[in-house]
Amino acid sequence: MSQSIRLSKFTLGLSLVLSVAVSVAARAQQCTSAQYGTIDVGNYMLQNDEWNLGAGPGGWQQICAGSAGNNSWSSQWWWPTGSGGIKAYPSIVSGWHYGTWSPNSNGFPVKVSANAPLPTSVSFSISGNNQYDVAYDLFFSSASNPSTPSAELMVWLWYSGNQPAGQLVQSNVTLGGVSGTWDVWSGNVGWPVWTFVPHSQTTSFNSNLQPFVYFVAYSKGWLDKSWYELDTEFGAEIIQSNGQNGGITVNNFRATAY
Repeated sequence: MSQSIRLSKFTLGLSLVLSVAVSVAARAQQCTSAQYGTIDVGNYMLQNDEWNLGAGPGGWQQICAGSAGNNSWSSQWWWPTGSGGIKAYPSIVSGWHYGTWSPNSNGFPVKVSANAPLPTSVSFSISGNNQYDVAYDLFFSSASNPSTPSAELMVWLWYSGNQPAGQLVQSNVTLGGVSGTWDVWSGNVGWPVWTFVPHSQTTSFNSNLQPFVYFVAYSKGWLDKSWYELDTEFGAEIIQSNGQNGGITVNNFRATAY
């Protein structure tokens, strides 16, 4: 066999290997920049969720799937200074989101009155000079599969320059089984929303969200106990990125209702 034939075969084989490698990498790094684009990652659903572009048009954002094994994902964005409103919530969903469900419902919906454990874990890092909060978002309704929610509960973990909707209604709250001290805000965004803001920010959380639900439903009586909890979501609410790219990388997300 001539040297040129050997080289041709080698080049062809190398091209095939590189082509397969690129194809695998492309599948491993599936991204969407569509305004409401979604990607399934294991039992969960990613959502780009640029829900309020009117608060600052002209920016961009995408969300990308990572390993399904550790439910990882990332999002990058550039939101220049706008009206000050939240532009988007790139996030991961366990359960319901406006009539759409994650690949596995993970125990949702569940009655508030069931006091079901809501175990969750997550770790993350964030980059850029952003105005944002990184938070869990839980929705509630009298129906088990509504088109829109009737109430909302947020648990912030990390934030810079954002303020929750409404006003501060209680300070220095401690919750059984959950570390830390929290301030509670109450507002209305078309439905009531309660936001727990930690005194000590954290980039990881491994706990139970049920004590937060119990506080608003039983300790305060703000949430109807006969309603359904529909989901657990986790992501970043973004107002702006102050002239530079921002981003979040999330690993080891887990959230169920049992």
